[in-house]
Amino acid sequence: MLYRFILVYIRFALRLFYKKISITQKEVLPKDKPVLYVANHQNAMIDPLLVAITAPKPIFFLARAAAFKNALVAYFLKQLHAIAIYRVRDGVNSSAKNEAVFSHCLSLFTKNEQILIFPEGNHGIKRQIRPLRLGFTRLTFDFLEAHPQKEFYIIPIGLNYTDITAFGSQVHVIYGKAILANDLVDLAALKQSRKQLINTVTTALEELTVHIPNENYNAIHNSLEITDFLYPDATNQKIKQSSFLKKTPLKKITYKKSFIYYLMLLNSIFPFLIWRWIKPKIVSVEFLSTFKFALGISVFPLFYVLKSLLVYHFSTFYYALLYFVFSIFLVRLSAVLK
Repeated sequence: MLYRFILVYIRFALRLFYKKISITQKEVLPKDKPVLYVANHQNAMIDPLLVAITAPKPIFFLARAAAFKNALVAYFLKQLHAIAIYRVRDGVNSSAKNEAVFSHCLSLFTKNEQILIFPEGNHGIKRQIRPLRLGFTRLTFDFLEAHPQKEFYIIPIGLNYTDITAFGSQVHVIYGKAILANDLVDLAALKQSRKQLINTVTTALEELTVHIPNENYNAIHNSLEITDFLYPDATNQKIKQSSFLKKTPLKKITYKKSFIYYLMLLNSIFPFLIWRWIKPKIVSVEFLSTFKFALGISVFPLFYVLKSLLVYHFSTFYYALLYFVFSIFLVRLSAVLK
């Protein structure tokens, strides 16, 4: 119940945060089978949240253990079905810890649960699929070794943003065709199976996202329109051509802020001051949207509630409610008009 309540709140908040969230499913997604979702990873915690609100049933997802250091954040993540995965840099015996993590994942699969993993193993703002790590292949092999007669599906997901760091941008979540892992895995030839599985998933992810190769990355990126990033099929075909390239520096996306945005800023001055204080402390650009969204689901509504109580103290409940709804409406309108 708590998971569903949080998910409803997250879904509502993401619809406020983004101008538009589009969802494409290449086929009907299985609900009664064990499924391993594999997605590209550019936008820190926003990525798993988008999958959580668009998947056909509740999911679990693997997140780096460092995200669980804060007790309040850890509680929130656990309620969202996050499972900590450990790395050597986390300063613990990562091998021993991760054995328990993999065992837990396998037990979830036996119950036909669905798990999200980011096979690149890290996040990166560049619009390309980075080399995949081996974690998702091990989950696949271990499950099929224990349950060779049970169907096991891998479903690739492309997360496509017009602007990864900005409030009011657009997102296109694309669920690719399900890959029946049983057809690709030969437990007697793990090395070849691992290579085939990695190549298959890599190809699928490169088709579901805008994949810009390192060669001429800046020139290609700068030559694309912002909406091109939402439609990988057409854009990847465009990238294969060379006639559209412009020999100009990598551009920075800028937005002309509307009057509504400034009105929203004025109405939310205290949360914006907190953001101005936090922003310089964010080292990784991939976490900008995560921190913005975290403030958006905590400090902003709390500030509106307190101001509504102040209105209620000096006026009536009707005007207090009207002010609160108006504040939420301003946030949504400022995203839409961006």
